[in-house]
Amino acid sequence: MSSTDLAAAQAKPESQRLKARREAFLTAAGEVFQEKGYAETTLDDVIARSGGSRQTLYALFGGKQGLFEAIVTDTCETIFRGLTPKEFARAPDELLREVGARYLAIVTGPKCIALNRLIVAEAPRFPDLARQYWKLGPGRSRAFLTEFFEGRKERGLLQMLDCAAAADHFLDMLTGTIRLQRLLGLREPPEPAEIERLVESAVAGFLHGYATPAPPQGQPT
Repeated sequence: MSSTDLAAAQAKPESQRLKARREAFLTAAGEVFQEKGYAETTLDDVIARSGGSRQTLYALFGGKQGLFEAIVTDTCETIFRGLTPKEFARAPDELLREVGARYLAIVTGPKCIALNRLIVAEAPRFPDLARQYWKLGPGRSRAFLTEFFEGRKERGLLQMLDCAAAADHFLDMLTGTIRLQRLLGLREPPEPAEIERLVESAVAGFLHGYATPAPPQGQPT
């Protein structure tokens, strides 16, 4: 085995350990944030629950705000994981169904609901934290869809005056009532069959309003 191969073999377990440690920190931070609130949570709380070291925590996240930002970023990336710019060539209904199902499942799940409750409670005292949450989470979701809609609009597949507003409309159609019910603790997360039904309804209603009408039969497309 060459020195390069040996170094790679030795680095892999270390990388896996670091990844596991990162996940342990994020899980512990999420739990303590929910229990005590952002303001009252200390790094000692997170370290005690995760079993990690302060040095590793600082190296990975830089501090408490870095932990919070990593939680938000990881949640958002789960929605769009694997959706590269090449995906923008797909038909609008196909991409919206996939993104819609991921989005609805995540934002109505226990972790995301707890995160939403946390940021709403802490926003008056930590407005910068609220702005960062919007930028890394909901803002990224809307930016992704806005870019997709702009591309479809340029190709004549969608007709909309404001692509950013259209992104808001689609996400609100997906989550408006069910997400509020979840935030209020009035219901459990939707099952896969309900998610599929809600997404299909939202996609159909959205495209009914924004899709470019097909030309009459007999006319060129």
